[in-house]
Amino acid sequence: MKLPLSVLLDPVTGRAAAYNATHRTVTFDASAELIAYAKAKGYREVPYDETKQDASGIWRPLPPWATPDIRARLVLIWTRRGDESDEELRRMPAR
Repeated sequence: MKLPLSVLLDPVTGRAAAYNATHRTVTFDASAELIAYAKAKGYREVPYDETKQDASGIWRPLPPWATPDIRARLVLIWTRRGDESDEELRRMPAR
């Protein structure tokens, strides 16, 4: 299963995209359950920094709703550390 490793969140609108461990898109419209999980269980949260992203757009491509005017307020939340139990991984929303 390709569970989300990171969530790109617009804290103003509550919209989020999710990406797997290889930085490929899981969804550009994360569920409310995944967003709540990331906020509650995420272990690292940093402001989105476009200069540190893959310029080719292959890794962690921006969702269509991430227009230039909102990119400065986006935050990136990592949802997994890598040492989660099988039970914890089963509780994580897939999308």
